[in-house]
Amino acid sequence: MKTLIHTRIYALLTQNESNPSELAHAYEEFIETMTEMVANFDNRDDILRILYYSRVEFDVLSHPSFNRYSNNVLRTTFIYKIMYILDCEINIVSNSTKYSSNQDYSFPLSYQDGELLWTGTQQELLEHAVALHKNGIIMYGNRKARFIEIVRALSSTFHITINDVYVKKTRMLDRSTAVTPFLDKLKKAYEQVVERHLR
Repeated sequence: MKTLIHTRIYALLTQNESNPSELAHAYEEFIETMTEMVANFDNRDDILRILYYSRVEFDVLSHPSFNRYSNNVLRTTFIYKIMYILDCEINIVSNSTKYSSNQDYSFPLSYQDGELLWTGTQQELLEHAVALHKNGIIMYGNRKARFIEIVRALSSTFHITINDVYVKKTRMLDRSTAVTPFLDKLKKAYEQVVERHLR
């Protein structure tokens, strides 16, 4: 199956490329290639299959078992950028009215009855992720997990897609009202359980 790994950005990321300009140009080319490919398809399933398979291939590059260049922060950053631009495109295609389909895509495509599903807001999940990351209690191999890795794990577990993670995180931290509304709600719920238990 044709995927988006036959692109210059994939070739550069497979190697230990550290030239910012080279990676930036290849990244722009990737977006143009992906956009053109999606525009030329009329079948939603075919597009999503290619996008998902491509995302898997890029995700493998970031896995510790295959990542010989984990110290190259720039390379890792571009890998995550590619995966989230693919997530964004998957979300757009899934919810587009352009394609005829009998399948309901209102839920993530991987969701099945009986699986865990996040029913809160994206902001609430990000608030939870920020606290977990700052606390440093989640490990990724032999190091503390990065914020984006925690978000990806929570998103995968609870079948929710969050695009523009860092933009939404910044907006959340910039708010001038309650600082931690979701964590406050969780704390209150826990205190109520303890109070009932102690009666």
